[in-house]
Amino acid sequence: MRVGLYLFASITFLVIIAVLAFVANQGYYDLSFFGLNMNLPVAVWVILPMGMLLIFSVLHMVYYSTKNFFLLRKWHKDALSLDEAIYWSILQEPKELHININDMQDIAEILSKSSLNPSLGVLVSNQKLNEALEILTKINNGEYVDLKAKRLSRQLSSSNTLTIKNSINRLAVDGKFADEVLSSPSNYDEKVVKATLTHVAKTQSLDKYKKYVPQMNMKQIGIVLDRVQKGENVALNEDIIRQIVDNLSFECRDYVKLASASTRALNPKITLSLFNSFQQKDEKAEIAYLYLLLEYEMMDKAKEFLDANPENDFKKLKLFFELKQTHNNYKLQDIMDVDSLCDDA
Repeated sequence: MRVGLYLFASITFLVIIAVLAFVANQGYYDLSFFGLNMNLPVAVWVILPMGMLLIFSVLHMVYYSTKNFFLLRKWHKDALSLDEAIYWSILQEPKELHININDMQDIAEILSKSSLNPSLGVLVSNQKLNEALEILTKINNGEYVDLKAKRLSRQLSSSNTLTIKNSINRLAVDGKFADEVLSSPSNYDEKVVKATLTHVAKTQSLDKYKKYVPQMNMKQIGIVLDRVQKGENVALNEDIIRQIVDNLSFECRDYVKLASASTRALNPKITLSLFNSFQQKDEKAEIAYLYLLLEYEMMDKAKEFLDANPENDFKKLKLFFELKQTHNNYKLQDIMDVDSLCDDA
C-alpha cells in the first residue's frame, strides 16, 4: 500500500471516530500521569491510541520502504552487472565483476569464468545483448565483422576465439590482411598466423611471399605442390625449393612429391641439379632423384646411379628401368602411382 493513501484513509477514519465519539459523549476526562494532569475531551482519549498506532505504523512502513528501496537499487545495479557479464561471455571474453547480492554471487562467479555459445537466431529484449549475439552469429557463419567500428578491437584479446575466427574470416575478403599478419605475426594469435600461411599456400603466388616460405609447414607446402601439379603458376623456383628443403624435415614421399611438382615448374637441368644435391646430403631423396632420371629418360645416368647404389632396394624403379630397356614407349605414370614409389624403399 502507498504511504500517502494509507495516511489519508487512516486520518479520515480517525476523524470519523472522533466525530462519533464527540457526538456520543461531549464530556471531559481527567488523567494523572507521573504527576501530570491531563484533562481532555473523551473523543480525544478515544482516538489517541489509534493516532499513536498510526504514527508507529507509518514509521514502520517508512523504515522498510527505505530499506527495500536501497535493496532494489542493489538488485538493479547487480542485474546490470550480470547483463554486462553475459555480454562479454557471449563475446568469449569473460570478465570479473563485483556483485553485492549474495544470491547472485555464484552466478557471477560462473559467468566470470565462462564463455557462452547460445543457439543461432536467439533474440532477447536487451539491445546490447542482441548486438553481441549478432556478432557471434556472423563470425561463426564465416562473415568478417569490423570490430574496430564496433569499438571492440581493443576490448577483445588476440587469443579470444571470436577474434581468431574473425581474423581468419577476414583473409577471404581483405587482400591486404595476409601481408599485415605476416609482417607482424607477434600481434596475432598463432592460429591466425598458421591460417594466413595456409591461405597464402592455397591462393597466392610465392614470388610475393617468398620471405614467408620458411615459416610454412609440410602441410602448407603440400598444398602449394598440389597447385603446381594442377598446372597453376605459383612461381615455384630453385631458390624457394632450396628454402623449403632447408627449413623442413623431408621424408621420401615428400621428396618425390616435390620432384614431381618440380618437373612442371622448373626446367630439367635445374631440377636434376637440385635433387642430385639433395640426394648427396640425404638418402631419403635418392628415390626422388632416380625417379627424375627415369622421368626425363636419362637411362645411362639412371643405370650409373643404380650401379653406384647396389645396396639400396629400389624395387619399383628398378622394375620400370628394366621394362624401359625393351619397351621404350612406356611412361612411369602409365604403370605405377608416383606417390607409391617409397612404399618398397
